[in-house]
Amino acid sequence: MPTHPKDLARVLEMLPDPVVVVHRNGDIQWVNHAAAHFAGREASELTGISVFELLHPDDHALTATALTSVTGKEVGRLIDVRIQDAENRWRHCEIRGRSIDAEDGGDPSIIVGIRDTADRQGLEFGSGHTDLLRALVHHATSLLIKLDEDGCVTSANAELTRLLGYDLGVVSGNELFAFVHASDQSAFRDALTSIDKSFSAAYTFVHADGHQIVLDLTVTDLRTDPLINGFVVSGTDISDHKATQNKLRHMADHDALTGVLNRRALLVELDNMARVSSDHEIVVLFCDLDGFKPVNDQFGHATGDEVLIEVAHRIEQVIRPDDLVGRLGGDEFVVALPHSGLVLAKSIATRIRDAIIMPIDVDGLVIKIDVSIGTSVAVGRLTAEQLLATADEAMYAVKRHRNSSKAAQT
Repeated sequence: MPTHPKDLARVLEMLPDPVVVVHRNGDIQWVNHAAAHFAGREASELTGISVFELLHPDDHALTATALTSVTGKEVGRLIDVRIQDAENRWRHCEIRGRSIDAEDGGDPSIIVGIRDTADRQGLEFGSGHTDLLRALVHHATSLLIKLDEDGCVTSANAELTRLLGYDLGVVSGNELFAFVHASDQSAFRDALTSIDKSFSAAYTFVHADGHQIVLDLTVTDLRTDPLINGFVVSGTDISDHKATQNKLRHMADHDALTGVLNRRALLVELDNMARVSSDHEIVVLFCDLDGFKPVNDQFGHATGDEVLIEVAHRIEQVIRPDDLVGRLGGDEFVVALPHSGLVLAKSIATRIRDAIIMPIDVDGLVIKIDVSIGTSVAVGRLTAEQLLATADEAMYAVKRHRNSSKAAQT
């Protein structure tokens, strides 16, 4: 056992509670007899392995954070974890660590005291449930946080560390909204300020490592409760559920082949734009590919699909970020241009055509197609269907003019 006198080691060996010395990375450097007996292994078998091999997987993040944060503290905070015993059972234990400097100037070690709470919890059913309740709350898979009247964190269970990666000591005393993603901070603060008994909503939080996590929160106002005198927050991680919802919503609104808006979603967006277009024009470009049918007939539908995917991509590349592009079906695409006007719309239409007529390479085949583009402008309260119909007529006029010009040239 490094850095410890023999008489101190003898005392530690006599303790009835397990004591472990670990490196900051969790590697075990020394254990006393009680620790070896608890794990059902020889001390030599435990030395050198990672302490995480003995911990419940759900407690790894909590312990890792505690090992990192204990350095520089006088003593680490008490945390509850589950440790595997000699009979491969998960035992609920309290652990607390303290950093000890190495004599050779190397990385400090951490001495950890372990207390099995099982015997004490068995007695608590008969008298006083406080510690048992604390253990249950601590290991709950739902987030539980207590906020003071100003919305600052006063206490939380270990799920906060497991979900967000922050040591409880770092979060304590800070406003909870500070850990909410910037996009949701105002909404969360407004909801807390105007709370009427309770509210529930999903908010995006920022994990300690920077990634985002969506929590479904319920906040209850208990400021009139003399024991709480603040707010109680409970929450669960719905990131996967939210991601699934977003994926399903995207699938419902977008063309399965090209990824642009499908007909239904495009009509909805156009109607929404038309409703708020009293102060600006909306120009719709109806794009119909010329020469696409021979591609399908000569090279097959798989090649035709690749051409449609590339056309959609090229359109997206030359329009503005707020413009919309959708596929009506077949080889027909529609682009909606808010705040544009006819002059800018014609410029964008030219960019679209210039992009589409460039040769398309599909597995070595060089495909050349053209596009006819019709234009319509929202005047008054036109519906999406009316806008599309007008643009469709304009597109066919362009196509007829182009065909007649080609015929005259021949």
